[in-house]
Amino acid sequence: MPKYDSAKRPPLIIDEFFQLIRYRDLVILIIENILKSRYKRSTLGIFWMLLNPLLQTIVLTIAFGTMFKSSLPNYAVYLLCGLLIWNYITQTTQYAMVSMTQGGGLLRRIYIPRATYIVASAGNGLINLLVSIASLAIIIFFLNHPITLSWFFLPISILILTMFTLGFALLLSTAAVFFNDTVDIYQVLTQALFFLTPIMYPPSILPTEIGKYLIWNPIIPLIDIFRIPIYNNTLPDMDIIIKAIILATIMLIVGWTLFTNKADQVIYRL
Repeated sequence: MPKYDSAKRPPLIIDEFFQLIRYRDLVILIIENILKSRYKRSTLGIFWMLLNPLLQTIVLTIAFGTMFKSSLPNYAVYLLCGLLIWNYITQTTQYAMVSMTQGGGLLRRIYIPRATYIVASAGNGLINLLVSIASLAIIIFFLNHPITLSWFFLPISILILTMFTLGFALLLSTAAVFFNDTVDIYQVLTQALFFLTPIMYPPSILPTEIGKYLIWNPIIPLIDIFRIPIYNNTLPDMDIIIKAIILATIMLIVGWTLFTNKADQVIYRL
């Protein structure tokens, strides 16, 4: 009978990736369970993915649309593009932290890849984003906003966004396991950052002394690579694309490296 040689185990940073591929059916099952548990008691069910961004956009457009009507025609399209990306990043990362800390029982009882819950949370968030784009299409149709070939850039935008969000979720989930207040601190910070990000307003309205600091807001290029092809009907400038790719790549590498290096310790802290 062959003996297990732990020395033959590949580095965890590599092994975790291949284990996730091996357990991909489990990841898909968890994603399905997340969707079912979230909407099983709702009359409208999964249609809330469509209605939530629509209702949010209607309320905010009524509140702020007149204010920015001259500088932002078809304000609802501009607004919803930003909201979809903001909600995707923040809701996915928050859910990943909670699911990681609450899923400790299963992780301790049986072996599954440590990143299973985080990857499943990212998958669930991606499904929410894709469904929510249908609500954006509805608004675009009613406002007669043009659809151009620049929309073909959106798969690249979504890939970059997914890389960033997964890496950020891995980073935050690791922190949440070792520091219990991470979730609460993150919620406070995201509430503040929401108003410091040009989601509801154009960057041009900000005073120069404040606007110059927007370059340090990492969310802006991620929103721009999604919003510009839809709202401006053109491709984002190359510097925006490069900035978003670099940001997403660094976040994914840092998040994955930190999580896999701490993966064995995570089990004992849950």
